[in-house]
Amino acid sequence: MRRINLFILFLLISFSINAQDDAPNKTDAAGKKQGHWIKYDDNHKKMYDGNFVNGVPVGKFTYYFDTGVPWAITIFSKNGTVAYTKHYNASGKISGEGKYVNQKKDSLWKFYNEDTALISTENYINGLKNGSCKVFYANGQLAEEKTWKNGKLNGPCKKYFANGELKYSGQYIDDRVEGKVTYYFSSGKVDGEGMYKNDLKEGTWKYYKEDGKERRTDQYVNGRMVKSTDLDYEPKEQIEKEKQNAEQFELKDPYQEGYRPE
Repeated sequence: MRRINLFILFLLISFSINAQDDAPNKTDAAGKKQGHWIKYDDNHKKMYDGNFVNGVPVGKFTYYFDTGVPWAITIFSKNGTVAYTKHYNASGKISGEGKYVNQKKDSLWKFYNEDTALISTENYINGLKNGSCKVFYANGQLAEEKTWKNGKLNGPCKKYFANGELKYSGQYIDDRVEGKVTYYFSSGKVDGEGMYKNDLKEGTWKYYKEDGKERRTDQYVNGRMVKSTDLDYEPKEQIEKEKQNAEQFELKDPYQEGYRPE
């Protein structure tokens, strides 16, 4: 009797595993996916869960980390060409949301930090950044705003201190800094100013004390400082400071494109 019970238990477990692997995933005579599908990886971890009509994803799809926590929830429409998506981190908190059109980012995208506070917004057309892209401090204060056109920086760029005062102003042409650039103290007074040509400092650059008095003047040729009124000045220190100012609010896009289930 014990052997019979063990055999029945084995059959039930095998049937359950096979049922998970095989059902409800169905294809029609043409090989197109139809109805409810659940896809598993080689370790039998759920990858996604959703519905197909004639091989096209429709409605809600949920994608999973191997822990079973969803990392994305997508709503497909317009014959699978439009996908409104929300991304989540491993803790289950939202980290980004926006729309894909033909598997490419489109329109407004929003990104969030671990506390689900908005940290940046980006605008896309056909997968390329277009228009205003903003970065925010955790308290919601605007930290940076840049303008993009067809995936390249084109137009004004402004950065701000946490108190709302302007920190930096300049502009880009085809991903390169061009024209006048100004750095500010948090008080609003000018810290330094000069010109950029083809992404390099050029000509006269002036730096000031916070009381408005001139601190020093530098001369640049093709990005190389050739003269300074401050004999004790170490160029590398200022270069590093300006680099940190420029990169402080840069955010790398943490998301890869192409969430269409296959």
